[in-house]
Amino acid sequence: MPESRYEVLALFTGAMVGASLWLMATGALMPSFTAALHIGQTQLGAILSVQMIGSVAMTSVAGLLTDRFGDRTVVLWSGLIMGFALITASLVENYAWLGFWLLVYGIGYAAVTPAGSHAIIFFFRKMDRGLAMGIRQCGVPIAGTVGSILLPAIALRYDYRGALAAAGVLTLLACMTAAGLYREPKELQGERVSLREMLVEMIAIARDSRLILLTLTSMVLICSQFALMGFLTLTLVHEAGYALPLAVAIFTVSQVAAIAGRLAWGWLSDNAFHGNRALPLAVLCVLVALVALGVATIGVATPAWLATVLACALGLTAESWLGVSIIGFAEIGGEEHSGSALGVALTWTLLAAFLTPTVFGALVEAHGYGFAWRAVALLELFGVVPALLAVRGTVRSTGVGAA
Repeated sequence: MPESRYEVLALFTGAMVGASLWLMATGALMPSFTAALHIGQTQLGAILSVQMIGSVAMTSVAGLLTDRFGDRTVVLWSGLIMGFALITASLVENYAWLGFWLLVYGIGYAAVTPAGSHAIIFFFRKMDRGLAMGIRQCGVPIAGTVGSILLPAIALRYDYRGALAAAGVLTLLACMTAAGLYREPKELQGERVSLREMLVEMIAIARDSRLILLTLTSMVLICSQFALMGFLTLTLVHEAGYALPLAVAIFTVSQVAAIAGRLAWGWLSDNAFHGNRALPLAVLCVLVALVALGVATIGVATPAWLATVLACALGLTAESWLGVSIIGFAEIGGEEHSGSALGVALTWTLLAAFLTPTVFGALVEAHGYGFAWRAVALLELFGVVPALLAVRGTVRSTGVGAA
């Protein structure tokens, strides 16, 4: 018999923590990259962006593979790819070498979300899935909290290459543990059909108007998340003049707030919004826009307590939406095709994530941090429209408000 649903949730949350450790700590390690590699803001942004290139290219494939081979196999192989890529990247101090192996890491990271979402759809009732996925997606800000404390400390002693090696080892351990302990039900071991047939089904799912609209809003929201991940620390250092340890500490607080935010918004989507996955995303777009405008005002006169409040608010909003989006994508695909639906939606979402750091860095170099954060605020408002249209389309097609 398979383990309880809570054991399944714990295993895949642990895999999410390990896999996200490096990605979520990248922003806190930006000063280490600058010191070791002597690069500018745009190149710093590219370090985060390049990790998304592989994910953009492979997420749809990862979704198909998860439907075909099951969660257990995919989480194991993705962990092996990520872990060995990070360890190999630590062997040479070179910007191009680092970029190449972070690209490989991104290819492995593409499977992190599809692998495990099948299990949550299978083991949890609809009324509980939002919270369950919120708990699982808490693995990302938990990784940010742990990584922003652990990896910069390692980097101070052994430079960024030591942090890379440590993150690689932890990624391997987390994913191998999840794959080794998970007893996969027969129903989730993959469809024994051709990949060609599954590709045809994926194309059909990709044309669902609800999936398209939910994806558009998610593309907008992930821009604010990656602005937070890559540039909040640098904003505090360069605009407010804070010492690096203080700036990293405030970033860490934002990750703690993000943990609470993912739990809260998952619960709200199940209960206050009665299973609706689109309407809470519309609300979050408005809240993120307001907080981003506040972050844009940070300067040398900003007290640390106010910066901490803004960082918490950013974590509670800009980094708390993903679990709601993912369960919405997965529910549209259903138990059999949740991986395919996630693959399609996350491919476009991660494309926006890939573009954000480089564009944000270029805006900073041209116009400053305040302008870049105001641009994020304006962008977020555009995400409200497709989310509201998704609500309307769902009500029209099903008679209820669940997306």
